[in-house]
Amino acid sequence: MATENAIIERAEMYLRKLSCGINPLTDEILPEGDSCKQERISKCLAYVASLLQQQLNHDQLAPVKAAPVNAAPRKSIQKAPKTPKQPLSIAPESIGNYRFFDYPVSISRVVRNINELIPAGVNMNHLLYADVANFLVQQGILSRQMTENGAEANLPTELGESYGFEKGESDLRGHHNIYTQCWEKAQKYILENLQKCIDIANERFTTRGTANGDETESNYSGRKARQKFHLSAEELGNYPTDETPIPVSEIARRLNTLIGPDMERIYYKVIRDWYVSEGYLEFKETPDGKGAFMPTEKGSLAGLMVESRTGKLGELYDVVMYDSKAQQLFLEHLAKAAI
Repeated sequence: MATENAIIERAEMYLRKLSCGINPLTDEILPEGDSCKQERISKCLAYVASLLQQQLNHDQLAPVKAAPVNAAPRKSIQKAPKTPKQPLSIAPESIGNYRFFDYPVSISRVVRNINELIPAGVNMNHLLYADVANFLVQQGILSRQMTENGAEANLPTELGESYGFEKGESDLRGHHNIYTQCWEKAQKYILENLQKCIDIANERFTTRGTANGDETESNYSGRKARQKFHLSAEELGNYPTDETPIPVSEIARRLNTLIGPDMERIYYKVIRDWYVSEGYLEFKETPDGKGAFMPTEKGSLAGLMVESRTGKLGELYDVVMYDSKAQQLFLEHLAKAAI
């Protein structure tokens, strides 16, 4: 029997797909004129899905305290220096709080639930999809395989299938995605080997920290000028793609993990502006007079979608998300630039 968390997870997934105009049972696009494709209903569905996600994460909205009418002007307070981020560490007793799914979910979803075990308010390195995927490849559970789409993906080997990993497929906005999903047995395998995945995450964290560490005045003047951002086709092959749509800031973060310390970082605005120049995004004015970049019809067909989220104060806002096909468009652009 499905647990309450599993039921909420599935309900959230159904609402998310309906808000995107997709039948969650068949993954087929809903016909024109369907009520779920009306903008106001679509936004309501996405809003309720966000509330369900908050319930899963046990988030609490902090009340807004109004300032006293005659309050004296606040003095400027100097910000305390940022607390250095700690290496990832999850106590064995905390692992028992992992929320298992009794139906197959993506590796990214498993990683998200593992990161929920990190104590709130602790500035700590997080586990990434790539950390777990790299471990599973090392163990022969996954291997880099060519899919029917002509793209590469981390898919289960025969050994991996015996541990509860299986190939999953889905159609989203006309795009056929192929990825690895985990049954409960596979989730248990990842948890049993969680420390090895954490070691990979902390090695990445340490390497990146060394690369981005503070420079002393003595070596600052003698450092070499940084190279312009670029990646070879081989380096782009290490980009960690999965089926989960991500925002453009995450695309930038993933690309920046592939570069060396002597290279300029790429910023999300550069990536976003490329999608604008290619006609996938356009600037639109919202009803409240503000503006935002939103997918064009071409962008929606290419895998760009809008997800509604709830802010800390309960306000609803939209975020443009990029699925694996949409990400691939920019990777192909970088590959051409590298030739």
